[in-house]
Amino acid sequence: MKNKGLPWNEQHRPTSLDSLVGNTATINEIRNWISSWIGGQPVRNAALLVGPPGSGKTATVGALSHDYDLELVEFNSSDKRNKNTIETFVWRAATQQTLDGRLRLILLDEVDGLSGTSDRGGVGAISKVIEQTVHPIIMTANDRESPRLKDLLKKCQIFVFNPIDSVDMFDLLERIAKYHNADLSRETIEELAEQADGDLRAAISDLETLVEGKKTREVDVLPVRDVRRGIEGVFRRLFMTTDASAAKRVISELDVDYNQLLLWVEENMHLHLTTPLELDDGFEALSLADLSVGRIMKEQNWRLLAYVYDFLSGGVAGSRKTSPYRRLDYTEPTWPWLVFQGNRRMDKNYTLLSTLARIADISTQRAGRTYVDTITEIVKRNPSQGQRFARWLDVRKDVFEMK
Repeated sequence: MKNKGLPWNEQHRPTSLDSLVGNTATINEIRNWISSWIGGQPVRNAALLVGPPGSGKTATVGALSHDYDLELVEFNSSDKRNKNTIETFVWRAATQQTLDGRLRLILLDEVDGLSGTSDRGGVGAISKVIEQTVHPIIMTANDRESPRLKDLLKKCQIFVFNPIDSVDMFDLLERIAKYHNADLSRETIEELAEQADGDLRAAISDLETLVEGKKTREVDVLPVRDVRRGIEGVFRRLFMTTDASAAKRVISELDVDYNQLLLWVEENMHLHLTTPLELDDGFEALSLADLSVGRIMKEQNWRLLAYVYDFLSGGVAGSRKTSPYRRLDYTEPTWPWLVFQGNRRMDKNYTLLSTLARIADISTQRAGRTYVDTITEIVKRNPSQGQRFARWLDVRKDVFEMK
């Protein structure tokens, strides 16, 4: 077991393929693929693991390196992965032999998130490295439909990960609860497994919240966990419908906040709203969403956030009345998004996210998805834990004093 001061997801990260939960057939196929590398005749130089968050993709890579005594080198989405970086650091790792003669396993995490200036040219550079590598390369992605994966799909062996079954999840959660001497009923653990909707990381985080929070053991006070989809996949599904309820359900699956969503909608809705009347209605809904955000900031009336999502989902999607639906590639917001990111660095929430990302060596997005809700909920229910987390993260205690 790893350091007890770490979040439970890190403490209980599997170190062997046999201890992984779910996706047994897929994991066996990955064993065969890595065995072909060890035997000197790989079917494909690279593998792409595709599946939703919390389905065990990254955990599989770590366990694989342990079981086969491979030197693991990871490049995750918190790193710059542009053309120059990949041609220098990833190429060097992929083409140079290890000192002890072992194979090196190279992990490129969340490659469907490659975008913008910081990752420019990354996909093309990765393709070249795959052709020249003398070591196995594994990449992970959440959204197989992402246009950024089009070229990589041709060069990789694809392994699909499905959400973790709640029955398999229950057994692991029960073992973790017993390890921490947690007095939880079978019904409570079953609720945790069901609520996680196939995301094992989320389930373990929720379990930690219940046990460490101490003040309550009711599952229904935890944040509702939804399946999270990439923004391009969500946009495609959003503009397939003109029904407000369906549009709102689609938006609820998006793993970005309302500020980012505003900018993405502003940048891309004209691709689907092509007539003057549709654009007029769409920009009216976008304007009302922006006004609501301004009022939230001014009055701290967070109940208005529901209206923001109503305007950005049903309001915008429902504006498409005559334009036919088309499958499109979307554009990432440019300068407004960069300004927003710059301002956010002063925010306490960003301080927490960036610190967690650095310590866990993951992206800020994954840090937020996996740890922030858990830690802030624990501190909210048991304020004395704030000092413990502040010492561990080496941040000021007031970082946790967020509304």
